[in-house]
Amino acid sequence: MRAYRLPTLVEIPNAARGRLPPVARVVGLDPESHVLFVATATGEVLSLLLETGRVDTVATNVVLTVLGPDQTLFVVDAKRRVVSVARRARRTWPQPLSVVPRELFGAADQRLIAVVPGDEARPFTLRLVTVAADQPAATRVLPFAGDVAATRWGDLVAVASDSGVLLVDPLARREPVFVPLADHPRALAFSPSGHRVYVTRRAEAGLAVIDRYERAEVDGVALPTPAAAVRLDPLGRWLLARPSIGDSAWVIDLPIKTLVGAVATLWDADLPAVAPDGSLLAEQEHDVVAYRADSVVKETGRVAGGSADLWTFVPGRSSAFRGALADAQASAPAGDAAGAAAAGAPGPEGPLYVQVSTSQNEAWSSQMAQQLSRAGLAARVLPPKSVDDGFRVVLGPYETRDQADAIGRKLGRPFWIYQPAP
Repeated sequence: MRAYRLPTLVEIPNAARGRLPPVARVVGLDPESHVLFVATATGEVLSLLLETGRVDTVATNVVLTVLGPDQTLFVVDAKRRVVSVARRARRTWPQPLSVVPRELFGAADQRLIAVVPGDEARPFTLRLVTVAADQPAATRVLPFAGDVAATRWGDLVAVASDSGVLLVDPLARREPVFVPLADHPRALAFSPSGHRVYVTRRAEAGLAVIDRYERAEVDGVALPTPAAAVRLDPLGRWLLARPSIGDSAWVIDLPIKTLVGAVATLWDADLPAVAPDGSLLAEQEHDVVAYRADSVVKETGRVAGGSADLWTFVPGRSSAFRGALADAQASAPAGDAAGAAAAGAPGPEGPLYVQVSTSQNEAWSSQMAQQLSRAGLAARVLPPKSVDDGFRVVLGPYETRDQADAIGRKLGRPFWIYQPAP
């Protein structure tokens, strides 16, 4: 493994310990436990403890694996057995799944959502199975077998059909809602907060946008031609869309729904992607190139031969590489210090806010804050500090990060910690 500092892609020496066999896919990183999970070409899932370089085998003969929103690892093997790993504790579930799933999604409270094919009586349908190690499975039958996407916390699933998108609660707490669309949906992606679904269509240019609370198509994003796939950055600021023809990525600034530009890139499971610091990483020929997402003509870094590698991002406050990153920051040139800080250096305590949304729409932000206030939470809207900033819906302030994290974990929805600049 090698570690690089964003946005310059300067290698950080001695930041990664241990050696791995040939890796087919990076499953994900648990930054709190300092564990990286990878899948090999021989069907093994391995865990690498970043602090010591120790490598352990989680499971063999693996068919599917996914890392949940609370960093619980789920593995399904060819015999349909489920193994989970949470905070370095490995657990084999007592009951196997009924069939090998088509897709897996992690959910809150260490639950697993499995998308399985329909039975012989209904071959053109899907079943949505939500299960936990110590709870019976809840099954919902889906009337068609299109593309499937889930929110980060697994509280809502979207399924595409020829004429629209079905929104399904995996735990059956409410009835499914069908949102019709004029053109055939092709690919789906939820916003990080889970309140919107972005939908590509087969013939029409641009993206359809569905609001999960309005339960309707609300607006769209203009693009030159139809798109085949979409990806969002971790904070929901940037959307990458893949044109139906050619190897490139459109970069869309979502708060203002503006197409910033296009960058030439191959599309793989890991790249192109927008990192937490706003850097856009793209594969170009044999290299990996970093750009500023808001200026795709400005190259900020390059790794020669990097397109043959597999890439993942360390969250900004992760302590997994904190010692190495701090050393790199101390020895970095003056112009590079900000990049090192963005990659992993911790900031001072308080006042801190639990941020649940940011938007350029003041009215929408005010409505969300009012909904949270009616639920008994200390919600407010922080106004923009610049033209590029948005209206932030936050809870707080809190004096320490531990207090803010504790409140955020109780929300049951995505959040991040916001500390205003002095």
